[in-house]
Amino acid sequence: MKVSELKDILDRELFRPFAMRLNNGILYAFNTRKDFGASKDYEMIFHFGDHGGAARIDAESIVEIIETK
Repeated sequence: MKVSELKDILDRELFRPFAMRLNNGILYAFNTRKDFGASKDYEMIFHFGDHGGAARIDAESIVEIIETK
């Protein structure tokens, strides 16, 4: 997974939900922009959960980006 691909998805004018599958099989859904956070270089990504928690994701562990509805 290239960081440039992720940037392209996030830089769209209108946000479209997507999911991210990691090399360990975990799937994170990003249903709103508020679910997503990242360092300036996108090497460290954060998924903010519904219950105030957050998961830290290493960009190197992303194997698939899935556009959802």
